[in-house]
Amino acid sequence: MRIKAVLFDLGGTLVDTPSDFDYENLLVPLHQSLVKNGVVVPFDEYRKVHVGIRDRIWSEDSLKEVAFASIICEALGRLGYSFQFTDKLILDATEAFMEPWIQARTMEEDVPSVLGRLKERFKVGVVSNFSCSSAVWKTLERFGVLTFFDVVVVSVDVGWRKPSSRIFQAALRELGVSASETVFVGDELDHDVEGAKKVGMYAVWLRRPSSIETVGRIKADGTIGKLEELFSVLRRFELAE
Repeated sequence: MRIKAVLFDLGGTLVDTPSDFDYENLLVPLHQSLVKNGVVVPFDEYRKVHVGIRDRIWSEDSLKEVAFASIICEALGRLGYSFQFTDKLILDATEAFMEPWIQARTMEEDVPSVLGRLKERFKVGVVSNFSCSSAVWKTLERFGVLTFFDVVVVSVDVGWRKPSSRIFQAALRELGVSASETVFVGDELDHDVEGAKKVGMYAVWLRRPSSIETVGRIKADGTIGKLEELFSVLRRFELAE
């Protein structure tokens, strides 16, 4: 089998989240941005409404992606305001939340070199579940790895989250490759491995200390503990014919 493309999950695979990361702390700069732009509502009141909407969305366990900006719009709607996703106030508030999120990400030092080596032989891409696509692009740009990627597909732009087939198929269409010629690498068995295998890709599980293993149900085609080990798995796939 000839492999033509290698796709990666973002969070937990290419970049990591610090253990002390707190979603609600980022609502502080978001609220400050709203106030700066004329919204008059106490922080605790906004936080309660925003988190309630977020929790409702998460509890629905739907594969349909909801834009982060829509949570802000809905929260403000309940508080007596009316804005559209594209309004500057909403864009500013979204950026105020996302910028510290971007700056909090970390990347292991071997990631750029691994991507560089892969880029010499394969098409390379990112397929990420995230509610704000600009934050994904800016994160990759921050670490100087954006130029390694032929495609960056974010769930909010597709409208569907992994493991939905739609987001994987969107990446395949943009790259012009078939699923059988593609390897997907991710740290989550249920989102990354299951979704990739469902469309016919080879799936490699990047097993982290925090990874949750779904016993017996989802089997990866290969398992690695760090990205450098991916090359030996790729060689095995290519010799498997």
